[in-house]
Amino acid sequence: MKCNSLLLFCVALAMQSCHPNKDIPAGQNGNWVQRGEIRGIARSNAVSFVIDDIAYLGTGYNENVKGNRLKDFWKFSVDSGWLQIADFPGPPRSNAVGFTIDNYGYVGTGYDGINMYNDFYQYDPVSGQWQQKASFSGDVRYDAVGFGLNGKGYIATGFNNYWLNDNYQYDPHTDSWSNAISYSGLKRRAGLVFVYQNRAYLLGGSNSGGMVRDFWRFDPSQNATEQWKQLRNISNSNTDVYDDGYTDIMREYGTGFVLGDQAFLVCGKNIAFNNNTWVYNFEKDLWSRRTAWERPGRTGATAWVIKNRAFVATGNNGNNTLDDCDEFMPDELLNPND
Repeated sequence: MKCNSLLLFCVALAMQSCHPNKDIPAGQNGNWVQRGEIRGIARSNAVSFVIDDIAYLGTGYNENVKGNRLKDFWKFSVDSGWLQIADFPGPPRSNAVGFTIDNYGYVGTGYDGINMYNDFYQYDPVSGQWQQKASFSGDVRYDAVGFGLNGKGYIATGFNNYWLNDNYQYDPHTDSWSNAISYSGLKRRAGLVFVYQNRAYLLGGSNSGGMVRDFWRFDPSQNATEQWKQLRNISNSNTDVYDDGYTDIMREYGTGFVLGDQAFLVCGKNIAFNNNTWVYNFEKDLWSRRTAWERPGRTGATAWVIKNRAFVATGNNGNNTLDDCDEFMPDELLNPND
């Protein structure tokens, strides 16, 4: 009986480790595992995009290089690790946008500490070459958001001495930009976007020094008046109890990723640098807390998902620019020793 009891206990523990449930404290729900450092120079406010289970990362800020901005580019796979590819062809920059349309990567806008940009480039992973495309038709800017959706590209919001809430669409077949429907919420910079089931979700960022709490969903397949839908705020702003714990979701310069049918938000800054992690339930439009990243709080990190595995890397913690890289496993219990 003792052996059977021990066996049952071990099986139950193993099942619990693989499938955390609602009774597990938020601080232990999900596990961060250290992976190898990124190749090349440490950086923050870089861009990344994913093509065919390969992540691409480049540009960014480093306080120890001439001009403080970078143009080198790298690719990462879980099988081969990090390999350097052709440099980004435009001027070095940080705070740009990067996204994927079909099987190509795109990078545009950004800031070099003096100049803001609206140039735009395509990366072909087959040839390994960059090609300049039609310049972004909006004002020069940085701290915008960019995303690919239904075969089109979008650049929205950002900063160019003013906070912005405009939205532009790129058609890769005609290499042209056009005005897209803008949302009616607060202007913002340094927000972020999730893409899930052919819809984009815009949240975070700051406006005139304060954190933005409104949260929007964009679906370009809808009629013009219905393309943007406001979701629940990401702060405790409702008399219902569901948002009573929403004390630190608002942030600027955060990062995030979609893994399975959930979105995850990590890092960023709201008064202080943070490393907390939140998960979003698309169906219920609700947030819940998960295990914080076991690294110092930071801004300007990058994140990507390849082969159903999520990685978060780089950033700046206020004192140092970083080159670390960790994997997040949402269905494991926290193990502080890995």
